[in-house]
Amino acid sequence: MCARFIEQDKEIKKLFYQKIKEKEEREKQKHLEKISEGFLGWLLEPIADVAYTWRRISEKEQGSSGENSVGWALHLWLPSSAVVINDLVLEVEPDEFIQIDHLVLNTNGIFVLETKSWDGAFLGTKDKWRMKQGNKWVEVQSPTKQNERHVKLFKKWLEENLPDLHERIKDHIHPIVIFKRAKWVKAKDCSMPVVIGGMEAAGEIRKIKGENISEEDINLIIEAVKNAKPLDHDEWKKKHSKEKEKNRERYQVTTGKTSNGKMYVRILGTKEDAQKVAEEYKNQNYTISEIRQDKKDKNVWFFYYS
Repeated sequence: MCARFIEQDKEIKKLFYQKIKEKEEREKQKHLEKISEGFLGWLLEPIADVAYTWRRISEKEQGSSGENSVGWALHLWLPSSAVVINDLVLEVEPDEFIQIDHLVLNTNGIFVLETKSWDGAFLGTKDKWRMKQGNKWVEVQSPTKQNERHVKLFKKWLEENLPDLHERIKDHIHPIVIFKRAKWVKAKDCSMPVVIGGMEAAGEIRKIKGENISEEDINLIIEAVKNAKPLDHDEWKKKHSKEKEKNRERYQVTTGKTSNGKMYVRILGTKEDAQKVAEEYKNQNYTISEIRQDKKDKNVWFFYYS
């Protein structure tokens, strides 16, 4: 018996891909504007328009082909107890989406899979990735860091929509990166397994032993992600503004700057309160230092940010 496929509701996907299309159109226009400003721009712009569009279509076709191939391999090589959801889209916060290539649900764990259909040779060291071009290694976007973000946001979505379940399963969510077309891949000291093709990914999933997640919890996740809708932005903001007000009543936050110019946040409360504040700063793309407890007052925590 093979793993089951589950299809997600198309409403949220339609919105997500519309936003992707709008973003690509903006990037295309910027690209063409640069060309039009140059020598013979009037002549080169139509050619560049066609070349840009063809390249984007080619990239999408390669990506889609790789993802379909991996999806079918997971279907064939995973047990009948497993569920595979391909191309899962979730809106975690207003206008902040994640697109997960493959989400695998099984009693041994939940697996977030990122598939790359890149050609060539790739080397990843501590989540920094490079591609060989001629005799040089050129830095590329990190697929492991990208998938780390997917896991982080998926956990955040679970915490928002299924808070009790999130507490039970948060330690059993595992990321995997899959290279489908690369000729050579080596990963050293990366934060997650990196494999070649869907069969190896299925083998990596099977390595996790134990009945870590109940069938009831799996069914809860299936129903939640299958029927996930775009967020009502006004309702979301109302809900979270109320939560922030409650948190302010429970603990105190002050910000400041040290004599040498370092920005800091000081929290009067518990370590968990400080971690929540730090997470808010991370979500705003700040880099923060380790959270420290004040040496004199054990109820005070602080961190630096930039």
